[in-house]
Amino acid sequence: MSAAAVLVLLAGVAAGCSMQNGGNMNTGKELTITCFKAGKADAFALTTSSGTAMIDTGLKENSADLEDFLNEQQITKIDDLIVTHFDKDHVGGAAALVMDYQIGKVYTTWQSKDSDEITEFCNALSAKKLGIGTTQEDTSFTLDGVTYAIYPPEQNAYDTDESNNSSLAVRVSYGSFSMLFTGDAENERIKELVATPGLESTVLKVPYHGHWQDGLTDFVKYVSPEYAVITSSGAVKEDQETMDLLEHDGAEVYLTRKGTVTIVTDGSSVKITQH
Repeated sequence: MSAAAVLVLLAGVAAGCSMQNGGNMNTGKELTITCFKAGKADAFALTTSSGTAMIDTGLKENSADLEDFLNEQQITKIDDLIVTHFDKDHVGGAAALVMDYQIGKVYTTWQSKDSDEITEFCNALSAKKLGIGTTQEDTSFTLDGVTYAIYPPEQNAYDTDESNNSSLAVRVSYGSFSMLFTGDAENERIKELVATPGLESTVLKVPYHGHWQDGLTDFVKYVSPEYAVITSSGAVKEDQETMDLLEHDGAEVYLTRKGTVTIVTDGSSVKITQH
């Protein structure tokens, strides 16, 4: 893929709808990544003193918890909203956020399915006169000193589960800290990511809620995370084989089914808590 950023803003939303870290450095301010306890769903808020990004928005019923968090933090604007793909457990809360907050830019992958949640999201964007930003090539932007690198799927069709395999990957870097978000990438998409340079990261958001996939062995070895976050639920737990792999490779694993995970970094040190 070209490293150039091509962002196509689709006006007709109703129709359907390595970047290596710098050396060790203390940036002087903190980035907080909140990994919400949202059942078997992905929802993340990334906040600094003057910037807010969201990566995925959980299920529709998670929107109240997301809004409670934003309101407690006195956040009125989401500068960048990234929806990795259109499964309801990633896009479900997006419509409410679009309607209730000021939104800067929206980034998504190509749409491979239809659902009520997608329709509500598209309608909300239309009502707020926003377009869906379909990321077609490697794209990066910086928000309050934090770099977001977005890697779209390399194909327009996949042999299995097009929605999951169309997931955007997002690498967030801040000083010497980095975190890789992988949506619900399955083996076909994971194979693409293993061949993408520069994805080594401090923290890995494990693909597809920790369900075991053969490609994870090479992928985890490549990313080489110190920490891993899995978005699972009590009813749909992560696979033990995935846990064994991560622990064997030296990653400390956090499960959102056990509570919201909060990651705080100043660009050098990292503190992770769970509640």
